[in-house]
Amino acid sequence: MIFRTADIQDIPRIMTLTAQGIAALKKQGSPQWQDGYGPSWQQVEQNIKEGAGYVLEDEKVVAYAALIKGTDPVYTAIKEGGWLGEGPYVSIHRVVVDNQKTGKGLAQKLLRQLIDVSQQLGYRDIRIDTYHLNIGMQKAIINAGFVYRGKVQFPIPYGGRWAYQYLLE
Repeated sequence: MIFRTADIQDIPRIMTLTAQGIAALKKQGSPQWQDGYGPSWQQVEQNIKEGAGYVLEDEKVVAYAALIKGTDPVYTAIKEGGWLGEGPYVSIHRVVVDNQKTGKGLAQKLLRQLIDVSQQLGYRDIRIDTYHLNIGMQKAIINAGFVYRGKVQFPIPYGGRWAYQYLLE
């Protein structure tokens, strides 16, 4: 399994994985990423151009996520909890895994790789969120060592998310 920075040629495959994720969430009864609110081609392309897109590859891309530097406005308004620390942080967004590979720990593996990259970039604070019905992602987040910190609200329908944080020593 290879972990690497994503490139523009990966976008069609990433969008296939995204479509699988949207369908899987719908099947689970989750409104997350539905009705055009999932990751877009433009978002993925922008993340890749900024060097923020990462993939796991096993003959083909099997997982993708974006590691975004800087303050996320949504994360500044956390409720029913709070972040530990005030320093700079990175956020993990748009995590997708090949639906034929779910349940094999790939999301957790990807998150752990992104934690390593964050440390190499000099960050000790890593944040992520997911919808409360996305049980698989919650398990991956917790198993990767993140701790629940509260709730955030994206400005979209069903934008409420559970927020998690990983602090490096």
